[in-house]
Amino acid sequence: MKTKSKTAFNGVVVLTAALIIIKILSALYRVPYQNILGDSGLYAYQQVYPLLALGGILSATAIPSAITQIFEAERSSARYTRMLLVVQTLGISLFIICFICAPWLTRLMGDPSLTTILRVASASFLFIGILGVCRAYYQSAQNMNPPAISQVIEQLIRVSIIFIAIGCFVKQDWTVYQAATLSIGGSVIGALGASIFFISRRPFKLTLAEETRTPIEWRHFFLAVVIFSVSQILVLLWQIVDSFTVIRLLKAVGVPFKEAIEQKGIFDRGPSFIQMGLIITTTFSFVLLPLLSKAVREEAHHLVSRYINASLKVTILISTAAGVGLVNLMPSLNIVFFENNSLPGTLSVFMLTVICVSLIMMDIALLQVKQQEKTVLIGLGVGLCSKIIGNLVLIPMIHTLGLSVSTVLSLAIFAGILHRKVMQLYPLHRMKAFVGKLILVMIGMTIVVQVLMFCFPIHGRISGLITLIISALAGIITTVILVVKLRLLSYKEVKHLPFGDKLYQYKRGRRR
Repeated sequence: MKTKSKTAFNGVVVLTAALIIIKILSALYRVPYQNILGDSGLYAYQQVYPLLALGGILSATAIPSAITQIFEAERSSARYTRMLLVVQTLGISLFIICFICAPWLTRLMGDPSLTTILRVASASFLFIGILGVCRAYYQSAQNMNPPAISQVIEQLIRVSIIFIAIGCFVKQDWTVYQAATLSIGGSVIGALGASIFFISRRPFKLTLAEETRTPIEWRHFFLAVVIFSVSQILVLLWQIVDSFTVIRLLKAVGVPFKEAIEQKGIFDRGPSFIQMGLIITTTFSFVLLPLLSKAVREEAHHLVSRYINASLKVTILISTAAGVGLVNLMPSLNIVFFENNSLPGTLSVFMLTVICVSLIMMDIALLQVKQQEKTVLIGLGVGLCSKIIGNLVLIPMIHTLGLSVSTVLSLAIFAGILHRKVMQLYPLHRMKAFVGKLILVMIGMTIVVQVLMFCFPIHGRISGLITLIISALAGIITTVILVVKLRLLSYKEVKHLPFGDKLYQYKRGRRR
């Protein structure tokens, strides 16, 4: 049993490492893309990217997790074959619908030139069956290596073709739309490569002849897909709303089309920074969730209390530090990565979504432990409606700043609905005192970073990079010192932070 648990843990580590690599690649490729193709080039890619990413999330996490959950009692080739046929049929249907409706959808976006790009992106749905079911097969067997390898293959092909598209834009004088078409096509080819990897391994026999003890609960499966995908597609759903509203609303209030797509392109720099912030928060906060699930099943109430408080406090601490840090460093980040400091206010407000999304992801996971999926769906619906209304009201008034404000406010509403339910279900201790001390920590960190940025003015990319490194390191050091000095976390909670064991020993030594 111990060996099996160790194998499962090692598999989770492998898959987590692969996902971190993928997130880093996904965040960083936008930098050279924008630098060479400009903000209008980033706009053309980002307008269609949410649809592409939706197919990726379904095949990488949502479908495998849902299948693993409902097939826990019986794993037979016949069941996996039936699931493959149904999901693959669904994927083909989604592809056909999106392909046919592409001209209508791009007119709704306000830019018919995106039609070809959207049609290429819709091809990502063709692979959700084979990728999702094969990954589920290995995941349910606690063999995480093949899913991890397939995802790395997929992303390496994708990023390689994106750089080929950048080269074609420079050498072949392509338009930004042609480059975006090839870049989006890179993701589809990457999915094809991962599919070939699984087909060559033949993970299970294709058959419908075997008798199964229990029928597949399709309603349960599709509900599980929605729940498992909510935390992953959260940002994408908000981006889809933006794709269908921003350009049309800006044009409606008199902003020229070229200027509108450039403003949207500048706003689309934000997800790169958000991704980097979420890499940190999700990696460290979700380490505690398997422990919490086990404690709930075993009714170990004292452990439930310890893990839930540690999970929330660590998530809030790291996400707030990341969000406030990004706000403070935005001038340097904008210049170093994207050559200029355009729309700093818009991007600074947008960085606060790191805090909201991190809390939402943690709360969704905590509610899943208690089987409170209804609350998640209600929160998602209210949040999306708030986002749509916010865009319609604020963008005509304050343009892209209104876009950022509506994003943060709607995500805050979503987080508030979820967290209210979490507070009813779990025992939370000393959260008011924690929040008060956290505010003091963030004020201290902000003062230090702003003083350093004033002392080291930015005159270009090199000086911006130096200022960025100095300010970021000083901000991290200040945050750690203040967390220790103010005793923001208990001794046991400190251990769940990066290098927490050393901090824990340091605090124990000081206490003695």
